Order: sequence, then C-alpha cells, then structure tokens
Amino acid sequence: MAKFVSGFINDLSAVKDNVKLRVRILNTWMQPLFSNKQIINMEMIVIDEQASPINTRMQATVRMALVNQFKDRLVEGNTVTLQRYSLGEIQPKFRIVNNPLRLSFLSNTVVEKCTDFTGSRHGFVFRPFNTITQLTKEEQGQFDVVGRVVACDELDNYDKNGRAGKKKPLTLMDSEGTELRCTLWGVYAQQFSDFLNTCSDHGNIIAVVQLAMTKIWDAKMCIQNGYHGTRLFLFNGNTSIKTDEFPEVEAFRQSLVAVEGADESEHTASRISTASKNSTKDDFVTKFPLKNIAELLDVEQGVPSIIVGSICAVQEEEGWWYLGCRSCRKKVVKSSDIVDLESDTLPNPSVGANDWWCSKCKATVTSIKTQFRLQVRVQDETGTVSVSLFNDEVQAILNNVTAYQLVEKYGKGDGLFPTEIMEMVDKKFVFKVSIDGKNKEKVMPVFNVLRLSNDPDIIESVCAAATPSKPENEATSSKVADVMPFDLDSQTDENTTPENGLKNGLVNVEQSPTKTTSQEKRKAEAVVKPVLAYQEENSATKKPKSILKEP
Repeated sequence: MAKFVSGFINDLSAVKDNVKLRVRILNTWMQPLFSNKQIINMEMIVIDEQASPINTRMQATVRMALVNQFKDRLVEGNTVTLQRYSLGEIQPKFRIVNNPLRLSFLSNTVVEKCTDFTGSRHGFVFRPFNTITQLTKEEQGQFDVVGRVVACDELDNYDKNGRAGKKKPLTLMDSEGTELRCTLWGVYAQQFSDFLNTCSDHGNIIAVVQLAMTKIWDAKMCIQNGYHGTRLFLFNGNTSIKTDEFPEVEAFRQSLVAVEGADESEHTASRISTASKNSTKDDFVTKFPLKNIAELLDVEQGVPSIIVGSICAVQEEEGWWYLGCRSCRKKVVKSSDIVDLESDTLPNPSVGANDWWCSKCKATVTSIKTQFRLQVRVQDETGTVSVSLFNDEVQAILNNVTAYQLVEKYGKGDGLFPTEIMEMVDKKFVFKVSIDGKNKEKVMPVFNVLRLSNDPDIIESVCAAATPSKPENEATSSKVADVMPFDLDSQTDENTTPENGLKNGLVNVEQSPTKTTSQEKRKAEAVVKPVLAYQEENSATKKPKSILKEP
C-alpha cells in the first residue's frame, strides 16, 4: 500500500500522486465550463516552497458540487497541506502556468492548515523583456513581468457589440532599458487609472503583471492580462517597497536606481498621458457648476468650479519651477540652510550636500524632483483672475516635456523664461479651479487649477451646457410672424387704404414738425419701424398689406 510522502509540485506525475503537498493559494476565481456554462467550477493557482522557478506553480480545480465543501479553506493567501487528490492533463491552449498537470479535488481530499510554510508570498518569476519582444508568434501559457511605466494612453471606454469595456495601453521598461507594450483590459484598466489619481509621481510607477499573456498588436509582440488568473500590482517607485512581502519588486526598484540615478530618471520624459486626469468631458460638463470669473470670489473655499477663459499673461515674477519632495511634492530647502533662531549653536557643517528638508514630511530627504509651478492670469468677458498651474497640468500643456528638461535647456536662473511656456498665452482653456484659505486671504486671490483642457469639443460642450435655451416668445422665434405689432385695418376707414394711411403718417411726422410734439413723433416712428421689420421678415412668404413709396 502506497504511503503519503512529503514532496514538491515537480515531484508529481501521472503515476505519482501520493505526495503530501504544502502550498500557498495564490489566487482563485469561479469559471464556467466551456462546454456547459451552467457548471461553474472553482479554479486556482497554487505554489509550493521550492525556490526553483521550474514547475513550482500549478493549476487546481474544485468541481461545482464540491465548492461549498472546500471554499472556506481555499482562500487567497492561505497556506495548506493537500492529500488524496487526482492529477489530470491540461491541453496546452488551456494552460495558465507552465505545467501540463492539473490537480483536481476529490470528495475525500484532505485539506489542512499549514502554519510553518516557508515559501514565497507571491511566487513571482519575472521574465526578461527581450525574450518576449523577440518572439515571432504568440505563446501559450502565462508568465510574470515587472517594469517601470514609461508611457500610457488615456483610459478608453469602448462599446463593442453592445458590451461596454475598458482598455488602458501602457509601455513598460525593464532594468536593461527594453520597452514592452502592455494592454490592460476591464477591471485591470480601471485599477491602473485609479492608481494614477492617487500616485504623487507618475514618472516612477512600477507595475507587476502576474500571469500575463503574449499578444501581437501592429505586427509587434506585446502582452496583456489573461482571461483568468492575472493579478496586477502597482507601486510608487520613489519609496521603499516592503521586502518581506515583495522582495523581488524591491530588488527591481533598487536596480533602476543604480542604473539611472536621480537625474537620469528625471531626464527620461514621462510619456504618461494626463488626459484621463485633465481632459475628462464628464468632469467638466456635468459634475461642477460653470462660473464666470466675476463670480469666483463668491464660491466657498474648497468647492470646485469650472471657468472658461484665455491665458492672457504669465506672471514671470512668480517663477516657473522648484525642487520638490518626491513623496509629497512640497518644496524643499537645503538642510544646511536651515537655521534655528532660538538656538545658540551654529549650523551643523556635517550635513550632507544632498540632504534636503521637507516641511510637510518633517524629515530630511535625499530624493527630490524638479517640478513645474506657474502663476498665470486667466481672462473672460467678466474679469481676470490669477491661477496656479502645477506639474501635471503644465506638463500636459507642454506635451509631456518635463521641468527637468527645460531647466537643463534654459538653466536654473530666473532671467530666462522658457518660450515653450510663453506659447500658452492667448490660448483658451476650460479650468476646474478651487481656492484654499491661505490663497483666499491674499490681496489678490489665487485659485489652484485642479484640471484643465484645451480640447475644443470639451470647451464647446461646457459652454453649450451652460447656455439657456431661448423662450418661444422672443424675437428670434418663428412664431412671431403670427403676431401683428398693431392691426393696420383698425387704423383706416373705408376711404383710406393702408398704403395711404402709412404714407400720410410719414408725411405728417416729417413735414409738420410744428404741429407734432416730439412725444407724438416718437410714437409715430415706433409704430412705423415694427411694420417695416415685419414686412421684411414676411416678404418671402406672405404678401404685405401695404407698400411704402417715396413721397
């Protein structure tokens, strides 16, 4: 009688299934059978403690009839021991991991909690980008990748065959400098867009796509999330990543810092589109009220408003760039320049040359970034106001040219203002603005720009949504033709034609000034002018009641 022996996933075979496995549940999902959509099984990926990347992961399935029996113990992240299971073969086109065997749970499968599991938390096995980009045809199976996000397009909400969907194309770069296109679909696309809105630095986002798959787009090999099993992890590359949970990702982050350095990383132009943040039509048209500039000071602080206007001037005296903390973007100062006015001791000369003080983080920082900060004047038909544009907004206007690039081009002095920035003068934008308490108390209040767009369609939509429709009884209404200013027939008798009546009226006004008061003259002119306007408007469709002739 065969006994159960402890072992690893790569010990399994069609004739050896008496291995007691110690595994971690990486992820689970419910999946209907391809041949019968009514049968929905529980699928999962498990990983053992073996450090080798070969056959350490495996697919497993729980039949629909057994799901309730096991689901409470088979939770993502749990570690368990498995005995009495069956091993079947997976056809290549259905394989998610590089293992031809699939573990199937039986009604008598033993699942017990494992408290001393020593294996990896996530089991990442990152694939070099050049082994993907060199492929000439799509591969079966899925794999893990890690890269820095160097570009992305805006979130695409599409409708295909009556089904709504979301798509987010990215470009990833590995530590060797190889770039790889990646497309996220559905919930993964939304997850990335949500992360963009919370991440302080879009130029240093690290993405891990676990269980990605190959896909050819435009004759180039790319990757995308799989139909099942994929997990997306996103990190701010400016801060350390937990080594106990993500040691592989932290090692990748350190490799980027070692290769690029702070300046080179900043010099790399961020091609991440800010359109999803700055050019969302719905955010401008329906969510916030449109105000003219004269009304802005009546808005409470912290309440966003929409304005449409042209940048009429750049306030050069306010500068255009600053050195900011990478974590919070607050302006930093040299630690050696800080002087405690209440202390009798001199400044510490041993402070590092690259140490900076961040008043918001209340700490000395070594990682800083050149950031945009502009103050411009915006004008509409009611007035002019000062607004502050920060890094993302300015970078969007400049087609993702970074502040670092312009500082390198024009120098750090305040004397020369970049022509790229001055080109925004006289351009029309729609702004989402707000004001805080500090800026509201200034002699000349300054509003902060939260989002902006110079998209003509968005500007037109904003203005159209705020334009009231004209009532039916205005002069431009087509129904006015049916309303007479006065009844010509009531002004004549049987012996006086409408023509003579009008003619005589004009003669009396112009030729008999001594017998006509100025008030009566104004009344007569007021009567004649509407008749003329009425006749001109209706001459093409209706025969006039009278024809004016020269006296």
